[in-house]
Amino acid sequence: MNSFITSTRIEEAGRMKKVLVLVTLLLGIGIIAGCKNTPSKDRMNEELKKPEVVEVIEQALKNLDKNALTEDGIIKSYEIDYDKTYYNPMGGIEFYMIINGDNKLVIEPTLTRFNDKYGLGAGVLSEALSELLKKEK
Repeated sequence: MNSFITSTRIEEAGRMKKVLVLVTLLLGIGIIAGCKNTPSKDRMNEELKKPEVVEVIEQALKNLDKNALTEDGIIKSYEIDYDKTYYNPMGGIEFYMIINGDNKLVIEPTLTRFNDKYGLGAGVLSEALSELLKKEK
């Protein structure tokens, strides 16, 4: 009876090893496939420089400040920090915009693309920029 229990446990351990190896293999393949589908930083930055993307960004700034990118606006200029661009695993490109050359005035939006149309998803405004925009209204 004792040898039966031991051989059953050995068989179970063998099956568990096979399952563990299979799970590890599938997980590894999934990670590799996911990494290969992540766009490079250069490709993401090129995307941000496209004229249709610049248009979407500037329209979003005008939605925040009706006089944006003019002398009368609070938002007079913007610059994208291409070193802080990264791929959002939920989809899209996260990037960092510096407003009026002031590192305290920043917006961190997500560029999305759906049906070949670009849009800006949820973004974060710095507290300083948010306060400035509130004063305008």
